[in-house]
Amino acid sequence: MKKLLLIAITTLFIVGSASAQTGKGHKYLGGSFTFSYDEDGTVQNYNFDTGVTQYLNHDIISFNVSPEFGFFLSDKWAIGIQPGYSRVSGTETSNFYSNTNPANNYTYTRKYHTDIVGLAVNLRYYCMLTDKFGIYPQMGISTSHIANDFTNGHLAAYAGPNVVFFPTPKVGLNMGFGNISYQYNYLSHGSFVNASLNNNFNFGINYYFGGK
Repeated sequence: MKKLLLIAITTLFIVGSASAQTGKGHKYLGGSFTFSYDEDGTVQNYNFDTGVTQYLNHDIISFNVSPEFGFFLSDKWAIGIQPGYSRVSGTETSNFYSNTNPANNYTYTRKYHTDIVGLAVNLRYYCMLTDKFGIYPQMGISTSHIANDFTNGHLAAYAGPNVVFFPTPKVGLNMGFGNISYQYNYLSHGSFVNASLNNNFNFGINYYFGGK
């Protein structure tokens, strides 16, 4: 029994002290999945001479799945390919209340959904501070489109800081906090820049494998 316990402790020590599997020749699999449900949604009122229209957008379901595959170009640089799919669905309700004749009041309800497909290319620079903990700035470019109308979508370029922790040599837990981004709208030809380094937290998990 003592021998088995000693072997178990030794194994845990070896696994716990092993270096993370980053570096040239290694690969990683990961990605993200998000889901949200908003029952109440939003309410807006529009006043007209003839009455008031109340517009409700409720029972909103949003989800996104974005798998990622990447490989190390060198001991510090890694590149990843990340396709994505997301859907937003909900219910729109319009209530009209006449100022003069209640008989003109009406309610109109419709369900809707929007499917979005995209592709991103990400570039990471790993700086491991210890065998288990490191930081990596990530930059990339992505394109996303409404599934049934590819003229409607965005082109984006972005960069942001991330930290990574390896509880085991092959599993990395990462967290991003904020980013700087530029977006171009294919439909309107407009663009905008956003910079935020104190919010937009995101979490992910990657599996590292392979070698030189």
